[in-house]
Amino acid sequence: MDDEHLNTDVRSRAEVIHDLFGSDSDDESHSEGVNGQFQNDGCNGDEGTSSLNDGFHNFGLNGQENLHVEAPTSNDDVNGQENVHFEAPQKGMIYDSFDSIFDAYQEYARQTGFSVLKRGLKNSKYALMACDKSRVPITQNSSKRIGCPARLNAIRKDDGFWVISKTVMKHNHDLDPTMSILMPAHRKINVHMKRQLEANDIAGIRPSKNIRLCEVQAGGPDKIGCIPRDCRNFIDDRRRFRLGVGDAEAIRKLFARLQHRDRIFFHLIDIDDEGRLRNVLWIHPRSRAAYEYFNDVVSFDTTYLVNRYEMPFGAFVGVNHHGQSILLGCALLTQETIDSFKWLFENWIEAMGGVHPKAILTDQCESIKGAVRDVLQNTFHRYCLWHIMSKLPQKFKGLAEYNRAISEFKGIVYDSITITDFESRWADFLVKYGMQNNAWLQGLYDEKEKWVPIFLRHIFWAGMLSTQRSEGMHAYFDDYMHSRCSLKEFMEQYEVAIGKKIQKEFIADFESKNKVKKCKTHYHWEKQFQDAFTNNMFLKFQEEIDRMVYCHIVPAPENDDDGVFDDVFQKFYVLDRSLRNNFRPEFTYKVEYRADGEYLNC
Repeated sequence: MDDEHLNTDVRSRAEVIHDLFGSDSDDESHSEGVNGQFQNDGCNGDEGTSSLNDGFHNFGLNGQENLHVEAPTSNDDVNGQENVHFEAPQKGMIYDSFDSIFDAYQEYARQTGFSVLKRGLKNSKYALMACDKSRVPITQNSSKRIGCPARLNAIRKDDGFWVISKTVMKHNHDLDPTMSILMPAHRKINVHMKRQLEANDIAGIRPSKNIRLCEVQAGGPDKIGCIPRDCRNFIDDRRRFRLGVGDAEAIRKLFARLQHRDRIFFHLIDIDDEGRLRNVLWIHPRSRAAYEYFNDVVSFDTTYLVNRYEMPFGAFVGVNHHGQSILLGCALLTQETIDSFKWLFENWIEAMGGVHPKAILTDQCESIKGAVRDVLQNTFHRYCLWHIMSKLPQKFKGLAEYNRAISEFKGIVYDSITITDFESRWADFLVKYGMQNNAWLQGLYDEKEKWVPIFLRHIFWAGMLSTQRSEGMHAYFDDYMHSRCSLKEFMEQYEVAIGKKIQKEFIADFESKNKVKKCKTHYHWEKQFQDAFTNNMFLKFQEEIDRMVYCHIVPAPENDDDGVFDDVFQKFYVLDRSLRNNFRPEFTYKVEYRADGEYLNC
């Protein structure tokens, strides 16, 4: 074989490798420093004593089966890299640089089934490369140091070219080319795969699925040229790169960019005395505009955690004219203390023009209670009914008639149609199950005006009984975020998620303006609702029309006076047999109203 021709091909290959991947490894375990000396006469390759640490600096390509040919050939492997098959380096071969020799020897090692390290440089004229198992064991524990004799010596000539002065090809261990992919020096993520991993990560695809996509496209895990840990390390590195110097600074810059795009974008960052991020509040311009119209009731919940930073994510959620959940503000809090919530509510109200919501729905967190009491004095506070009901199994687990007790308790809460009815049934329940001294039930009773539906019917709740709106918003964000996302990633995906929400509202607006839902009756009052409501809300109204079929006026009880008081104030009794939870219970309601429409009570 012509040495000059081979060396030219080797140099070209080395340049391609260097241009594509550089000299640094993606995996932290791939690259370590070299600290050692050796004595070498350069010409005969005799080796003197060496003092080395455990580290080595490796370069290499993806593991492939070793195929020796007379001249270099190439084909494109599954990773999009050109796979060139090298002959074993031989004494007398000339290269234009030390890196060219190392790249060639490392590629030969990959195809053969071992890894190469630089044993050290006495000076700029001599070089020694050896099998990474060549070092002498220094510990009794498991080690790959077994004193393998395989090595390559090179010397730099006066014209700057390097010539191989000696080679030892024999190893004292088995070689398996298929194992090369597990050796750090031979694991690489090519440029195409790096771009794909980063693009998928920005799109919100979780690392495990991201890596699996690459494996499928490459034809299997053994075809990607690295192991999943390398991909995860790369993804983490790119995230840190996108994050910048620090979380607080990165988010500040991101907020500044968003505010430059829209001047009414609101954000506030609370930083402690040491410059660490403490609390963050941000409100999209669309949220501020929506709050002007939909500030009747707001749900607030902090049960969603960004686990990588252990920061609760709080969401203010309302309901728009389509019955859709709308995001009215977001917050990240380091601690769920009363001071944190007071800071949050005060600044949120200020950002919303000082307008307090008429009602707010939260869980029974004591810190939230205190903050609402101190900051939102003009807002009615309701507790999430779902959170209360979810505690029943644990609170009633000691009762003999466990299932019946839970069923009866829910009936008292949901089916009491008057306050008197609730009070009577509650007292009977306590006596029946011997729970008069139950502290949890006593605490609930003391605050019954904040969670029992019969006490709250005089307030508009937009169909909300619990913080399900907030929790539903958290579930919505789950499609765009994962538990280990950084704060900057969180904000990036927030922009994507809020964009999708805005698009859904825009589509609903289009549907309501361009399509008309048919009326069920010929009454003029239904036509009025058809004109006034959006399609989604008109459908909810028509559900009430369907239920009217099962409502009938019945005579007043014997112990009551006539249903009609006078020409101004009237009273009727209505029997309701509409479908509820797949069965038809019977309820008799007393309806009182004024003919002029200024008073109505059911």
